[in-house]
Amino acid sequence: MFSEKNIPKLIILTPIATVILIAFFTIYFFVKTQYDYFEEESILVEKEYIIKQKELLKKEVDYIVNYIEHHVKRNKTLNNEELKKEILKYTETIRYGKHGYIWIHDTNYYLRAHPFRQESLGSYDIDLKDAMGTLITKQFIDETIKNPSGKFIEYYWQKPAELHFSKKLGFFRLYEKYNWVIGTGLYMDDIQKSIFENKKLLEKRINRYIRLVVIISFLVVLFIGFISFLMSKKITAVFKTYQDNVKKKELLLEDLNKNLELKVQKAIKEEKKKDRAMFHQSRLARMGVMLSMIAHQWRQPLSEVSGILMEMETANKFKKLDDKMIKESIKDSNKLISFMSNTIDDFRNFFKPDKEKVEFHVEDACNEAVTLVSASIKNFGITLKKDIKVSPIIRGYKREFAQVMLNLMSNAKDALVQRDIKEPYIKLCLDYKDDKVIITVEDNAGGIKEAYIPNIFDPYFTTKESLKGTGLGLYMSKMIIEKNMGGELSFENTKQGALFTVVLKV
Repeated sequence: MFSEKNIPKLIILTPIATVILIAFFTIYFFVKTQYDYFEEESILVEKEYIIKQKELLKKEVDYIVNYIEHHVKRNKTLNNEELKKEILKYTETIRYGKHGYIWIHDTNYYLRAHPFRQESLGSYDIDLKDAMGTLITKQFIDETIKNPSGKFIEYYWQKPAELHFSKKLGFFRLYEKYNWVIGTGLYMDDIQKSIFENKKLLEKRINRYIRLVVIISFLVVLFIGFISFLMSKKITAVFKTYQDNVKKKELLLEDLNKNLELKVQKAIKEEKKKDRAMFHQSRLARMGVMLSMIAHQWRQPLSEVSGILMEMETANKFKKLDDKMIKESIKDSNKLISFMSNTIDDFRNFFKPDKEKVEFHVEDACNEAVTLVSASIKNFGITLKKDIKVSPIIRGYKREFAQVMLNLMSNAKDALVQRDIKEPYIKLCLDYKDDKVIITVEDNAGGIKEAYIPNIFDPYFTTKESLKGTGLGLYMSKMIIEKNMGGELSFENTKQGALFTVVLKV
């Protein structure tokens, strides 16, 4: 069996058989693992999608509640019934997604607003049933009264302009001031369709991985077989004649020497190409950091401009838009746009070593930041306390300093809103001691967790949701105060919340 003639065959067959067995078991366990992974990911995808849809429903209802509270607080001309009527008309115009809309009942089971049941407005709606015979109006209202902050309920209802009933997921929240139950919903077949599409995409991706592994395994088997075949030929050649083998090696060495110079030149060109690519990526990374910082600074002014436009749109819709309001809105918008334009100049200068410092009153810069954030603070019922003991003049970068103040107050506002603090406040203090200006921004939002404190000034570190923060605000603020203005920015927790302290030399 192990004769001289059989050695070439053994050299070929042994590695091929080994690789085939290894490939078979590898592919088997890989496929099994991938399909198990697919089942787990399918369940996870479905859960995550349902959660996202619930968040969408809650967001739409919360938007209406915030809209109502905003107009109730700002109303000075309409009586209570007129204001209710305008709000109800506005909610009937809202659409989102494919079939999304808003409706309102009161706690006495009367229908107050519904875009597709106009003939039933003002009627006693307690006998309304869904396709399963459930008294859904009674269920909506009774469950929401028990859970005023929000309740998810499933029922069966017709899509607009369709005859068949579909399962629907609704979210309801109580607005206690008017005893209104505000509801909205999404059809489950729409949700299931999206989930099915996401699962198909996941299945295609896993199948693609499986095909890739199978192809690679097949190529490996062919490669090993080819190598084994070559090895057998070489061994056979050794048995035939030592001289032929030496001659082949000499020819191979000669060929390598001829091509060596070309290979070296090609390698040098490839390295230079890689160096240029890395340099280009480095420049793009700097641009990305700069753009991220600009986006962070623009978020608050853009929110204010959006609020102004929303207020003008609502006023125009209810025929309340006059010249005075237009002029005031334009004035406020121009001020915000000017600040955003100045922000671009500040960031452009941020990377230049030859920026010019100016003398300015610290209180003036603080007031600029207060002006930009005040509307948002008032909208969430946050009290701004100012304690200006002195207003010294310092030399530095006024707009950059104002942006630091805006960052600190915006962060405080976000924490108060996110944690739903009762009687929220932000306190801004300005003092002078030992030839130093001391500015503090304090809130009562409960402070920052001890585990996060060492990292709060690191770039890209944030405790906010991904769509609400970039993690660059405090990092940028510390760079401005300490590197550009020679001061100090520090943090500590108090009994009530967070306290940021800025110290600058006069």
